Amino acid sequence: MSVRAIVRGALCVVFSGLLLAPTLRADELSGAYAAILRGDVDAGIARLKELQAANQGTSKNELTRVSGWLDHYRSLVTSRDDIRQKTFDWNVEQAKAEIAKGGEGKLYLAMMFAARAMSYAADEKAFAREPWIEELCSKAAIEADKFEKAADWGKAHAYYLALERIQGEKSRFHPLREEAARHLRVDVLYEDREALDRRIVDVATPVLHDALKVINDRYFERPDFKKVAEGGLKYLHTLAESKKLRGYLDGLKNDEARKQFIEKLDQIAAEVPKQERFMARDVRELFDKVRELNDATVRIPEGLLVVEFLDGALEQLDAYTSIIWPADATDFDKMMLGGFEGVGIQLGIDEDSGRLKVTTPLEGSPALEGGVQPDDLIVEVDGKTTKGWSTDDAVRNIMGPSGTKVVLTMYRPSTGERIPFELTRRNIVIRTVRGYERVPGTRGDEWNYLIDPKEGIAYIRLVGFHPESDGELRNALSEARKQGMKALVLDVRYNPGGLLDTAVDIVSAFLREGEVVSTRGRVQAEHQQTKSSGNTPEGSTPLVVLVNEASASASEILAGALQDHQRAIVIGQRSFGKGSVQRVFPLGRSPARLKLTTAIYYLPNGRSPHKAPDAEVWGVDPDQEVKATPKEEREIIRRQNQAIVINNGRTATSKPALSAAALKELKDDEKKKKGDGEEDEELDTPLLADADIERLNADPHPAAEFDPQLEMALLQLRVKLAGRMPWPAKIAAAPEKARGG
Repeated sequence: MSVRAIVRGALCVVFSGLLLAPTLRADELSGAYAAILRGDVDAGIARLKELQAANQGTSKNELTRVSGWLDHYRSLVTSRDDIRQKTFDWNVEQAKAEIAKGGEGKLYLAMMFAARAMSYAADEKAFAREPWIEELCSKAAIEADKFEKAADWGKAHAYYLALERIQGEKSRFHPLREEAARHLRVDVLYEDREALDRRIVDVATPVLHDALKVINDRYFERPDFKKVAEGGLKYLHTLAESKKLRGYLDGLKNDEARKQFIEKLDQIAAEVPKQERFMARDVRELFDKVRELNDATVRIPEGLLVVEFLDGALEQLDAYTSIIWPADATDFDKMMLGGFEGVGIQLGIDEDSGRLKVTTPLEGSPALEGGVQPDDLIVEVDGKTTKGWSTDDAVRNIMGPSGTKVVLTMYRPSTGERIPFELTRRNIVIRTVRGYERVPGTRGDEWNYLIDPKEGIAYIRLVGFHPESDGELRNALSEARKQGMKALVLDVRYNPGGLLDTAVDIVSAFLREGEVVSTRGRVQAEHQQTKSSGNTPEGSTPLVVLVNEASASASEILAGALQDHQRAIVIGQRSFGKGSVQRVFPLGRSPARLKLTTAIYYLPNGRSPHKAPDAEVWGVDPDQEVKATPKEEREIIRRQNQAIVINNGRTATSKPALSAAALKELKDDEKKKKGDGEEDEELDTPLLADADIERLNADPHPAAEFDPQLEMALLQLRVKLAGRMPWPAKIAAAPEKARGG
């Protein structure tokens, strides 16, 4: 019998021998409890009303307690439904109002309102077929085509993205959006010559040769080298068409040379599908032809030729195989190893001034120790203004080798002071385990884990799977137990994954025995099966795992393994669908590395979360689906971000307002210069003016200040603890029997 059948069909009969609170008859509340635990809150409420109407011998206190939980949850659901409908109606009203203005209306603004309405529609397919929506999309497609012909890829992509949101990923707008994205990628990535040189440092043709050899030997399935070659050529074609690059690459300025390069490139591409066999060596030979053509025409730097060809080629394999270019190595190591050398600041951009903002200093960091506070604005780094800097610019200038110093000049809105902080860089370890809220009055390294102290329900959020994550989690579990934990919500929403071994270790903390995950690839070395280590401090603690569409990779291993062994109930939305294993390979003497998919992983019941092209089934499906709307997701993220803030002596809990004078001084009003020096006011005009953005954000129906997925988890655990139900394991009856008690 499948896990779904067990979970949905069995949570129902509680035999007379089951231990309940001594004041209750065994069969009185069991039907209500079982209904709630399978996610049918309405059936639970109906059963309780039956008990109240019959005035049975159930403990009045117990009945009142459970009724209170259900009434609270039902009120939240009613509030959500009301806000969802009002949000849909408001966005539709705004879109139609903009359309009604005719020529004076703004087409893209109407599209944005319509796309937002789609997210709240009761029937998305029916909404997309409404005549006014079809007419709106038809006009938007014409506008998108105009921007594409004008090579204004930012606006073309924005339109195609909105069209795809309304018409779906399988619509004709999907490939058009992808093409626009390729062009936009080039314009953003190579904004100027400095950015280009930074990206291609230490890159040459041998990197490509070494990468192709590793792919040929170790990719999880036999590579389609025809697609690999076609993808690389497509990227080079896009590169050659870039107006941005013509501004500073002399070879591409020559119209005749550029035309010849593109024509010959297309001829080479046309020959690829005709080949009966196409192997790794054929890709190498093809690239050699391209390099000779390049030398004879546009003379694109060799490193750029390699970077773009390989980026396009590897995109054809899968979404996770890529080259870690030397320019990206620091960010990659930071993500995978959970550490970096710097001062320990989580950065953001201030909405009012556009300047770099401290979201929070990190635990145990030089910034925390030095007195940096949340909402401080970084106005100078080593005496250089940060006006116009992105967060990437800040990372490049603030990070550095351990032991070196950097001076950050902060503007503190709460006092109006400019404060210089001389900080000594050191290795920063990113903590991946968080509780419900930080303990007030500490240095940020202590957490309250009990989200419901009365019932003993703890909450732990896991944001990554780094080398230290298992130890962090076990320490958190120990502390939560000291605080009175009887049940646990483990939150892996928005967790992109990380190390496979760490995922296995963390599953072992809850699962005493059994398989956790297995992997299979094209070579025998990738065939592995991993079981629980048996180091299981919480083998029986009632457990709910929260997932959503951003829970990926190791998060899916954790949720799927605990679900398959009926060790936990999974609540939320279907997970991302990254069911593949990547290994990192060196590429000769180059500092570049290849991150290659070498295997697919499988959960204990034999399924893989892997999302193959055109797949209908992927990821980990929750036992109980609770979908969050876009505004609810934003509220969840806001609350999660707020929970990690370390005030560091700051008494205000809300962002201090900037004075008008300070805002004028700080705001970056400099206009960006066009790379090619052309004057084209139409291209410089944004699709949405400030007033339009204000209208989009003027939704009068804000999300309720609660987390619907977390609320369902809390309800489940409260009922589990109250009823002492055999949940989620040892469930043995059909749902319809639950009402019988």
